[in-house]
Amino acid sequence: MPYNVPTTTTDDISFGPAVVYVGAAGSTPATQVGAITEDGVTLEITSEKRVITQGNPRVPLYTFVQAQGVMVKFTSIEWNFENFAKALGAGVTTVSASEETFAFGGDPINTAFSMHIEHYMAQSGNTMNVYVWEAASESGITTPFGQDEHQFELSFMALRKTSDWGGTSLPAKEQLIKFVRALT
Repeated sequence: MPYNVPTTTTDDISFGPAVVYVGAAGSTPATQVGAITEDGVTLEITSEKRVITQGNPRVPLYTFVQAQGVMVKFTSIEWNFENFAKALGAGVTTVSASEETFAFGGDPINTAFSMHIEHYMAQSGNTMNVYVWEAASESGITTPFGQDEHQFELSFMALRKTSDWGGTSLPAKEQLIKFVRALT
């Protein structure tokens, strides 16, 4: 019999990829970004603390948060020009009967949009949803022409939003993201 095995709830253990949806800023995202690599989606939530110390030797007395942030990162394997425009925060895409185009350069405004990450939890059958009320480009893109499938690393940051996609006001402590576990 093994030692030190914790009590676990297997329905809380999750594995596998997620699906990413994007939409116009202020609206419920409904457009999938398409295929991504097996690394999946990374959601990084940061909270930078300031520690107040006192005494000799100094010891921590109080802490408070100076900065909070949320980053969403994934690697696309599709030549999706709309994704490129979102990843850069600017750009112009067109589609006609004979071609698709993406053009970039000269726009100083970082375009915002809404984002929804959806993950079906295989063990429990529940669905984990992450709502990023508003997101914007955090970096650029690289377009490699290599032997294997082409991969495009995309990185986005959550922006403060005072209302959700339905127009309901968000409390001051809930204005970046929201996790919702839909129970079956």
